[in-house]
Amino acid sequence: MKWLILLLALWPVFFIQPPGPTPVPDTVTVGYSVRGMPIVAERFGDGPMPVLLTGGIHGGYEINTVVLMSELGAYFHEHPEAIAPNISLYIIPVANPDGLLRGRGFAGRFNKNGVDLNRNWGCGWLPEAYAGSAHVNPGPAPFSEPETQALRDFILELQPLAVVWYHSAADGIFPGACDGIDRGGSAWLAGRLSRATGYPTGVPFNLYHYDVSGTAPDWVDAQGIPSVDLELSSRKDTEFARNLAGVMALQCHFAQLAAPGWHVDNLYAFIEQHCEAEWLSDER
Repeated sequence: MKWLILLLALWPVFFIQPPGPTPVPDTVTVGYSVRGMPIVAERFGDGPMPVLLTGGIHGGYEINTVVLMSELGAYFHEHPEAIAPNISLYIIPVANPDGLLRGRGFAGRFNKNGVDLNRNWGCGWLPEAYAGSAHVNPGPAPFSEPETQALRDFILELQPLAVVWYHSAADGIFPGACDGIDRGGSAWLAGRLSRATGYPTGVPFNLYHYDVSGTAPDWVDAQGIPSVDLELSSRKDTEFARNLAGVMALQCHFAQLAAPGWHVDNLYAFIEQHCEAEWLSDER
């Protein structure tokens, strides 16, 4: 009950943007949780090139990723000029609202059905799954849960240029690779984010941690879309500045890829004002 009272008190912080110089961004209801709670994506910018950031797939157990998404949303609401003219940035603060309601303990990792949503995707799904040494429930089948079904369908419809899933706190960036094959360029995405944020990459998650199965980035990469798990280094802090740098680095890269003649002056102005030299390259 104490946790529910706290959550209700903090609800405006997570989901309602503060007053700023622009209207509240467009919102899209991606789908609903087992409890019937909405999974909401906020859109910043209206360019033709979408990028998707997602927090809270492990609910209250990784609540700092929820707060990070809220902080990023508040920043871009207050600074609309920080969105590249050719980008639509979508932010899902909470992919697992049921887990958020279950609190910050290990139980908060799961949805109302007790399923770990980052073990419920359709690449490498196994009937027996783990988080560390603990057995976790991957669901009775891939995409058995309404949350993963909704996220899957949203990604397939949106066809984003990149999808970043925020977690805590393994301190690293881990690219998707279904069956060990990088189909979408996820290793490239991990490298670009690593250079901008300082989180390490290049070492498989299971080498330092444990084997995982049925994860979101693996499935997204199998669709030909770059995708990574970005693990914060802390269970408490949001590490906002370094993660903002990562989002800006992605935008700066994609700003270079707009079709010739597409609002070129606006793109050049964005790059000049917001992009560090090391964020710009001819890669990919």
